[in-house]
Amino acid sequence: CMSGRDPKISGIAHLLAAESGSGYPNGSLHWSELTNRLLGRLVQCHSSIADIPLRGRLGHRALQRIRDYILANLAEPIEVDDLAALAGRSAFHFSRVFSGSVGMTPYRYVVHLRLQAALALIRERRMSLAEIAADTGFADQSHMSRWIRRVHGIAPSSLS
Repeated sequence: CMSGRDPKISGIAHLLAAESGSGYPNGSLHWSELTNRLLGRLVQCHSSIADIPLRGRLGHRALQRIRDYILANLAEPIEVDDLAALAGRSAFHFSRVFSGSVGMTPYRYVVHLRLQAALALIRERRMSLAEIAADTGFADQSHMSRWIRRVHGIAPSSLS
């Protein structure tokens, strides 16, 4: 990962260049997803993060365990108590330090990861919107659609 040449970053950069060179045919949401992937890869593989947690913050390893757990259990109900246990904190204390560490509440973070997964599945066009909603932990298709409109300002049907 920490090499001077990263084929994943090059691939994403080529996709961004092609998108901008052709007048953004896939829209701003697609552009945003690509830039998020690029930035995520840069941070993940080309920066060092101290593992010493700051007072009132969660350490990098705890945040990674939480993210991995959420992604592995997207379709299931995810409780703050479970996330707090992964971080070795009480639910009350965890919610405060999580918000300070990530910039959003644990609930909002779970929804954020569910939306990312749902958008990726919608773009694949292999499943119905109802199936995608169920697989990513939304109550139903309508619930997922409301969140996509709320966060991205578009209907999921316009993505497929």
